[in-house]
Amino acid sequence: MFSVFFGGRFLLSLFFGASVFGVLLILQVPYALALAAIAGSFDLIPGIGATLGIGLVCLVLLPRGLLLSLQVLISCIVLQQVEENLLMPRIMKDSVNLNPIVLFFALLVGGTVGGLVGIFLAIPLTGTIVSLLNLKALQAGRETTPPSSP
Repeated sequence: MFSVFFGGRFLLSLFFGASVFGVLLILQVPYALALAAIAGSFDLIPGIGATLGIGLVCLVLLPRGLLLSLQVLISCIVLQQVEENLLMPRIMKDSVNLNPIVLFFALLVGGTVGGLVGIFLAIPLTGTIVSLLNLKALQAGRETTPPSSP
């Protein structure tokens, strides 16, 4: 479960970094490769990483002009939405089968208990625990209806 999760996360981060690099090249941003590498690296952090990376890139670009920074921000938000709503469900479908609310609380507890390392390990650990204990109610797409009586 760990290797599938981290492999999928790495693949998504590569896509995001390459896409940001393309956007930065189109907008003729200096140091496009370094800024895209920052955004892609931050995207490795589950949940909030892409947002932090985009924010940092836009702050670095702010001295170049507010318009350029806003163009990069809007473009990267669109890329982030494509990644999280179209690609992530397809790539990560076999890695973790958890309810989104459970994922949110796992990230919250992982960040509180273990800091940045806890955020990285929260989702795969939660997925492993749910699978080992066979907790159907915490898995995504599972209906927990009581058995019907005759």
